Amino acid sequence: MPAAHLAGYSLIVFMIGTFASGILFSRISVKHINKNMEKDGVLPPNWDKGIGASVSFYVFAMFFERSRIPTPMFDGRFVAKYARPVDKTIGMIHLISVTGMMLCLCIVSYFSD
Repeated sequence: MPAAHLAGYSLIVFMIGTFASGILFSRISVKHINKNMEKDGVLPPNWDKGIGASVSFYVFAMFFERSRIPTPMFDGRFVAKYARPVDKTIGMIHLISVTGMMLCLCIVSYFSD
């Protein structure tokens, strides 16, 4: 099987994983973290109006310390503080799926005719 075909099938699997983990993360983890952040008086990002755009910011803040630096758009210090093990698991699945999807997309586009 050529590399492009294998990468194409992998792209579909990673795409499904990305969408599923993104929905799970926004419905389970983001709601939990936002609720606890509001108890500390920190408002969730006001630029995310329920479309799930903050999912990537939350995942990066959980796993990368540099992403926890407060900025005018997002304060990631509290994300890592309130992340439960289930949140970290879903976040890791999302991070791996997005990375795999981007890698497969690059491979497919490189080998396409």
